[in-house]
Amino acid sequence: MSDRLSPATLDDYAGPFEPGFALDRLTRAALGKLGREYMLFAHLHDRGLMPLVAARFGPGAMTDVACDEWIGASPVYNERNRRQLGVPGDGVSAILKALQVDVGFPHEYMDVRYQLVDDTLGYFALPFCGAYQDVFKFSRGSEAAIHQLCHEMEDTTFDATVMAVNPLARCRPEHRPPLQIGHAGPTCRWRVFLDDEAATVPERAVTRAVRATGAAGFAFAPLEPVADGGLEHYAGAFETDFALESLSHPVLARQCREFALDTHLLMRAAFLSIRTRWGDAVAREISRDHQAAVAPVAGARVRAALGIEGDGIDALLKTLQVDPAFPHEYVRLGCERVDDRRGRFWIERCTALAEDEPDAWLALLDDERPGFEAALVAVNPRARCRPLAPESIDAEAQLAWEIEIDPSAQPRPESPMANAVRASNAASFVFRDAAER
Repeated sequence: MSDRLSPATLDDYAGPFEPGFALDRLTRAALGKLGREYMLFAHLHDRGLMPLVAARFGPGAMTDVACDEWIGASPVYNERNRRQLGVPGDGVSAILKALQVDVGFPHEYMDVRYQLVDDTLGYFALPFCGAYQDVFKFSRGSEAAIHQLCHEMEDTTFDATVMAVNPLARCRPEHRPPLQIGHAGPTCRWRVFLDDEAATVPERAVTRAVRATGAAGFAFAPLEPVADGGLEHYAGAFETDFALESLSHPVLARQCREFALDTHLLMRAAFLSIRTRWGDAVAREISRDHQAAVAPVAGARVRAALGIEGDGIDALLKTLQVDPAFPHEYVRLGCERVDDRRGRFWIERCTALAEDEPDAWLALLDDERPGFEAALVAVNPRARCRPLAPESIDAEAQLAWEIEIDPSAQPRPESPMANAVRASNAASFVFRDAAER
């Protein structure tokens, strides 16, 4: 499926199903909404995965996997984002620019405010931190749980992210939770600086493994510039009020695809950690539970953002077309409506299927019940999919399925784990309208 088929005319995807739908069909405003949802997907993914790890192996194992996940993926996608946005240099301005498009910092939900002093020193602070608020709520203010997030996880992962830009860069807290009674001001404040005396820290094996994947090295198709007033690159001055809509339309459409790919890299790092520690069989079991927990919640948010309503075959096919679990271009997918109850979905020859070791959710495509069925059942519990011979679709198709709504089928229940993800404040978070920002 190409992402450059038609001009941008859609403020949402509430209208007819388009077999060749591409993100570039959406207007800049719609892409801004979608981009924030795709960034938030990285947090929803963690809300589904980490409790599964903790339930099986304990909270210490959850910390280990979370650190492997972010240390493994963030240096890789940080480099990708800087390269694609034309961010020059290796100073603090480049570090802060990269953080502004980091899926770990979804805009508003992680309300990060930046201050650049010079290219050797800067700060960021969070008046509101959705991740901290979630941990505080679920742990009932447990200092051990807060310390786990704000110290054990963030200390090493923040350093790994900034060191991806410059090995002499460091990130240190000015203050952070647990907070003193009566604390006023930002939840936390961090100093980013270059330390000429800092020792070089060797890159971890998990980072090297993620860097070696086809996803890490994947290059999106070249863009066609447009004169719409947005940024064609981010090589200029650091913008403290940067928003996704600051980017030009084609750059923003590509950035949305990048956000989906960045979360895929996070998943790859996390499941590499799980496979290394507990084996392939455990990783596959957790992966299926993980997708069943997250897909209904994330899918509902994306559909709401794009105005996709109903539970018919059109809504099912649209859901697959905009599912962030299928990063466009890296995953080349196609959809076709057959009639009011049936459609077809396929994945063409692409980098994702050429990976030597498909990982995370993409490793579930070959099952009799492929993992993405959880996303369909969330739209219509009587939806079913069955494999088709790829040659019945197209010469480029490598995997194919028929999707059918069977009125006589028993409604398929949602995974109980979806309610755990739904309880997160990320699931119910409401982004501000453009006029409010």
